Amino acid sequence: MASAPSVANLRARLTGVSVLDRHRLERRLRQAGRLSGRRSAEERDRIAQDIARAETRLDERRNFLPSQIAYPEDLPIVARRDELLAAIRDNQVVIVAGETGSGKSTQLPKICLEL
Repeated sequence: MASAPSVANLRARLTGVSVLDRHRLERRLRQAGRLSGRRSAEERDRIAQDIARAETRLDERRNFLPSQIAYPEDLPIVARRDELLAAIRDNQVVIVAGETGSGKSTQLPKICLEL
């Protein structure tokens, strides 16, 4: 049987998974670090398999992203796109207010995807 990956090796791979998976897998890694011997190795092998599945899921999600994001120029929110990009990038919380039909619900997700 091949040797199980180290906790440090597995932890380094967590950068390639989603935030949700990262938190769950990090918790399992901490628990595996408290185990010893064969139980620890078996758990690290299971975690390695779960990390591989999480990496695949993230790659599949990335493949569904549009290659080019298009904005309809007739929506008022599009005129403030650069401002919104900067505000979202630089602040933890951003409140956007605008008229009904200005594009808040349809264009803000696209702006976030750009980031």
